[in-house]
Amino acid sequence: MPYVSKFPEWEAKGVQVVPVVSQPDIPCESGAVWGGRTGYVQNALEEDGVPIPRNSGALLCGVNGMCDAVKSMMAEAGVFEGRVLTNF
Repeated sequence: MPYVSKFPEWEAKGVQVVPVVSQPDIPCESGAVWGGRTGYVQNALEEDGVPIPRNSGALLCGVNGMCDAVKSMMAEAGVFEGRVLTNF
C-alpha cells in the first residue's frame, strides 16, 4: 500500500488515516495478508460520515469511479473542493 510508512507520521500530526481495501484476499508484495478495513471507500465514508466538514479533506488513490463518488459525497457534506485530492 502506498505511503503506509508515512501513516504514523501523519497520525502524529492529527491526520486520521482510514485505509480501505476492496480485495483483501490478494497478498501484498511482502506476502502479508490485509488485516485492516475492507470493502469500498464510498461505503466506509457513508458509515463514518464527515463530522467536521470544514476541518476535513481526503487524499484518494484508486479508480475514477471511487474517486468521483467520494468527491461528490465530501462536497455534499460541506468539505471544500480543494481539500479532496486524487492520484490523477
